[in-house]
Amino acid sequence: MVASRDVHEIVSKLSSDKAKTREDGVKLLNTWLEGERSITFCRFLSQNTAKLKLDEIPNAETWPFLVKLLLQCVSMEVSGSKRRMPKPTFAKTLRVVVQRTEETKFPGVQFPLLSMAKTLFTHVHDILSNTPSFQSEYGTILRHLLEIKEYRFQMRKRTYSSLVLLYMERAETGFCEKNSGQHSQKEEAFRYILTLQSLLENSPGDFPDDLREEIVNGLIHIFSSVRDEGKLSRKLIECVNTFLLKDGPNLGSLSLEIHNAVEQFVFRCWLTTHDKNLKEILVSYGRLQLNLTRDSSESSSLVEQLLDVVTRELDLGSSSSSASWGDTTKDEKLGALSSYQNSLVELAAHVFYRACVNTSRPSLSEKRARRQHIAMRMVDALTEGKWLWCAAFGCLVRNYCARINMDLLIYWFEAICTNFQRLLEDASMRRSYDGLLWTLRSLQGLSSGLSLPDITMDISKSSASSSELDRGWQSIWSSLIHGLATFSSMSVIVDAVLVLLGSIISSNHITVKILPQEVWDHQLFRHIPSEPALYFIACYFSRMGCQGNLQDDLHLRRNLLRAVCAPLSWKVVLIFSEVHKYIWHMDLIN
Repeated sequence: MVASRDVHEIVSKLSSDKAKTREDGVKLLNTWLEGERSITFCRFLSQNTAKLKLDEIPNAETWPFLVKLLLQCVSMEVSGSKRRMPKPTFAKTLRVVVQRTEETKFPGVQFPLLSMAKTLFTHVHDILSNTPSFQSEYGTILRHLLEIKEYRFQMRKRTYSSLVLLYMERAETGFCEKNSGQHSQKEEAFRYILTLQSLLENSPGDFPDDLREEIVNGLIHIFSSVRDEGKLSRKLIECVNTFLLKDGPNLGSLSLEIHNAVEQFVFRCWLTTHDKNLKEILVSYGRLQLNLTRDSSESSSLVEQLLDVVTRELDLGSSSSSASWGDTTKDEKLGALSSYQNSLVELAAHVFYRACVNTSRPSLSEKRARRQHIAMRMVDALTEGKWLWCAAFGCLVRNYCARINMDLLIYWFEAICTNFQRLLEDASMRRSYDGLLWTLRSLQGLSSGLSLPDITMDISKSSASSSELDRGWQSIWSSLIHGLATFSSMSVIVDAVLVLLGSIISSNHITVKILPQEVWDHQLFRHIPSEPALYFIACYFSRMGCQGNLQDDLHLRRNLLRAVCAPLSWKVVLIFSEVHKYIWHMDLIN
């Protein structure tokens, strides 16, 4: 058990004017911070800290008092070591104590060091500016304090700005030619960038205008020295993303200045790296910049750059099945996207939207253009069944359907309809269903999107388009109804088919005809139906033309009743069996 005299002994030694006595004090403190003793010691200090009243001066048995003593010890150690390296013991102990104050919170005090947070940040800045050997310990302390908003809001703006500029200057050292081959220098630079990212992410308020420009100029200067992909450059891009996410709307044209500095590195690495984590970071960068350059005349160049990258990545990703990702069963993997692929698909959808906005069906002159229009490239990919392209198209339809020219949506829809039967046959022959699955999901979005009235279309054009749409949906309906049994073993495909069929009915795209009895005899409806199957049943029998079909109604009701009662009948058999065994057993006893 810890007692008051134990704490006072530590305090007495740490308060000494003699360096040797202070060293003995920190050694004694460390014995209380290690092992099982640390639990009772930290709890003792936390209890006493919780008893402090507002504005009361902390006593010797509280966390703030102990931290204040350690700050003094560190300062005295630094000032007294002019001709030698300051001993790191005090800095390490301070780091442990600051972390323990948060780890052993006691009811009644949420932020034990709140009263001295401002002093702590000022001390950290002073030590970091003048004592390179304490960088590792104090960087950890700084990151720990920054994560707690109640602490960081106590930091002076001048202190914050000075810390940001200090870490930007030191982060640059890792990219200097003379340090390029030194492992220790790179590790130190990595910690600098890590702390810089924490500073940018956890600012104590809005960035001052002068600091914002300093940060932009600093990032531009650092990237002028970045040459190769690696741990440092990856963390630096994360830093840029953090800054764009935190302060992007206030940057204005400064975001494009950042892009001009990083674009060469970003697009070179994006296409050559095999590091999926780095690729995901680069996708995040692309999305952030794309959002920040909205409605900007200078954004067309960025869209072209991103268009070139994402189309290559979609082509590359489509060469392998999604079943290669994850550890689940093959049926569950079907159409699944990895974290990077999901980010890529969402970015691609946004880029395609920006490239196609206010664009209608490509003309003949555009078809002969040297650089193929993205709308036509989309058609080629969809009709070839490139699954990652199909996923990007599905995301495009889901997120931007209402904002895309209706004429262009019809152009894509017609291309899918023309080749839909071939897509079904190719998927079955190759036993590769990812492209088909995402095509079905895309058609689900189009089934509602294409039923929205377009006020920009004249009556004659609208009527012609409506006729084309009806024929297209009718051909899709027929292909799926006749091909339903083909995909019966692929539950994910079957569910997507049933949802699409139900959506086609609900959107009034076709005149629903009476389905042949073999459809209702399918195992999908003979067993307890899935949610997609129930959705399709509800849509089918809710149509006016189907309500009078008594034969289908009764046939399906009979199958559903059998499916529901089957488990019950087995339970009844088991119950009678158990009763029979019991009676037979009692007869033997008697």
